[in-house]
Amino acid sequence: MQHDVESADPPIWRRYETREVSAAHDVISQACVGIELRSHNVAGQFTYQQESAEAGPVLVARVRCGADIEAHFFDPLTDLLFLSVLRGQVETTDGRDRAWTGPGGALLNPTGRPFTNICRDFDIYCVNLDPRVVTEAATERTGIDPVDFRFEAMAPISREMGQFWHSTTVHLYDLFNGSAEPLGSPLVVGAAIDLVASAALAVFPNSAMTVPHRVEAVPLPAGPVRRAVSFIETHFAEAVTATQIAEAARVSPRALQAAFRRQLGTTPMAYLRRTRLDRAHQDLLGADPTQGATVAGIARRWGYPHTGRFAADYRVVHGRSPSDTLHS
Repeated sequence: MQHDVESADPPIWRRYETREVSAAHDVISQACVGIELRSHNVAGQFTYQQESAEAGPVLVARVRCGADIEAHFFDPLTDLLFLSVLRGQVETTDGRDRAWTGPGGALLNPTGRPFTNICRDFDIYCVNLDPRVVTEAATERTGIDPVDFRFEAMAPISREMGQFWHSTTVHLYDLFNGSAEPLGSPLVVGAAIDLVASAALAVFPNSAMTVPHRVEAVPLPAGPVRRAVSFIETHFAEAVTATQIAEAARVSPRALQAAFRRQLGTTPMAYLRRTRLDRAHQDLLGADPTQGATVAGIARRWGYPHTGRFAADYRVVHGRSPSDTLHS
């Protein structure tokens, strides 16, 4: 599946249900090219349900099936495929490693080589994510060279972190399946995608976990930082990425992050978030609650689907609650 990593359009929802095993095989095969399926222990009242939402580089789905399905992926995956189990069990093997999980747990399917999944009488969440999004997040947060970034295991680093991934997946699914108004903001959708990428970096073993903080051997002049700041202040209302900011500055993301830390004491993405919070502050000051203006509406406008996170970040920057500002 090909994605546009710069897209932050509202999710596109799809739903499919069947009571025919062959029809379920067909819909799975259409979504996953190069796959062979076998079903076992088919329930007397077989049902297969699939609900999915796709937004740019991420697709989240819930799949329920009254049978055991053995799926052989002969064509290696190029996207990252994460599984979270609500009911049943999932076992994954690629000839070198084997991992399995049950309710509340999670797995990352391998990329670049064939593997087999066995899903038993299951209700699972799937997150399909463009690896470029996670690589970009790793570069932004750790400075790792993109060519050195890779995931190194299928299982989470701990049971607790697996549960955290499961909760993150449920949150993403509920958000994309919720009110249409927040999803009309590309900043909200972009923030959700960033959350999933960050969670993946924290949960599943990867090469960025062991990268020490490094700075560039030769400090950058002020020009790239000025260009990046100018780009941010021109495009802060758009769903921009760290890579786009670095391209505007005409340096690598790693070099720009080091320069921002050295010259401004922050990172490009943190500067972007602060710029949006400042604009939200101006909106709160100029809004009239008697005409229907709300903290939630302004928060969504600037990329916060939930007012609690917005209120916490706003208080850190402006020293008061957004509600106090709105009603002052």
